[in-house]
Amino acid sequence: MRSAIGFLSLLAFGFLAAGVLTVVGSGPSADFSFDAALGAMPGGVHLGSLLIGLVLGVVLSGLARVSWAELPRRFVFWLLAYERTFYRLALAGVFIGVLVFY
Repeated sequence: MRSAIGFLSLLAFGFLAAGVLTVVGSGPSADFSFDAALGAMPGGVHLGSLLIGLVLGVVLSGLARVSWAELPRRFVFWLLAYERTFYRLALAGVFIGVLVFY
């Protein structure tokens, strides 16, 4: 629950920052240029790039929480815990292959 709240607060902060950039970037100029048709505000804020930056920031903050030193050990323990399931899946694949190609 704590990680979900942290994620939502980070996302809310990103949207707040995007709103501030949009308000600051949309000055009193009223000219509609070709960039505005592609998603950029007249003040110079490109909304597509802003959204991509928000998504990349959320992904990078999620990746920063992963314990990379512990990950290989946990993966090996997971493989050993589900060894029998993998064996059964392999046998089922062989039997289905025999039925299909025979």
